Amino acid sequence: MKGLRIICIFALVSLLVLGSVGTIFAKGGPAADKPVKDPKSQGERQGFTGNVTDVVDGNVTIDTENKGSVIVTLTDDARYKIPSVMNNWGTLAQFKSYFEDGNLITLEGRKVVALAGNATGMWRVLQFMALPVPGTQPMHAHRVGNVTAAPPANGTSGNITIKDVHGVLHTFAVVGNETSSGNQTVYRPAGIDAGNITAGSFVTVVTKGNQKSVELPYLPVAKAIVRHDTNKPED
Repeated sequence: MKGLRIICIFALVSLLVLGSVGTIFAKGGPAADKPVKDPKSQGERQGFTGNVTDVVDGNVTIDTENKGSVIVTLTDDARYKIPSVMNNWGTLAQFKSYFEDGNLITLEGRKVVALAGNATGMWRVLQFMALPVPGTQPMHAHRVGNVTAAPPANGTSGNITIKDVHGVLHTFAVVGNETSSGNQTVYRPAGIDAGNITAGSFVTVVTKGNQKSVELPYLPVAKAIVRHDTNKPED
């Protein structure tokens, strides 16, 4: 009887196992056979830092510091920035506007930082930052000092250079009277113009916004030049 009881138990277990397997395959196979979403299908992400060596049709070659040469593709849906020139992240069109004729070939030689995704075998840019040219002044600033190079006295576009109390030179683009009045550099106090700003004048140069120089793209634009009555002695 004991032996018969054991045989019955094994038979019952076998029937249960076979029933379970049949149910699984009737539903399309075991869970392990079902397609599993590959995490990489959403795109691997990596950051790249280095100098641009080539730009062709929106494909930028970066000589990275530790990953060799990498090509990233600039896309319209990515975000772009140039610190101290573009104060906020912008579009590709806005980014291009800061380069002569919108030609990104001038990126060659610049140091850049890129965050890119790779879902199709190509690195497509998600965020792209071109580091400012050394010596570029910040866009939001009030610089005070003595003029060492005055703007054109006739009020046309040019630039102004001042030396601050620490002996540091700061150069700004001046937007002249050949442009629309809303973009021109203004002079203060009221009643003075570019002809009143001469070498040695003690001034404050005010810059603000995301404007760039028309002729000198990497110089901040002087929105206002304020001449002070008393010249501060240069150190």
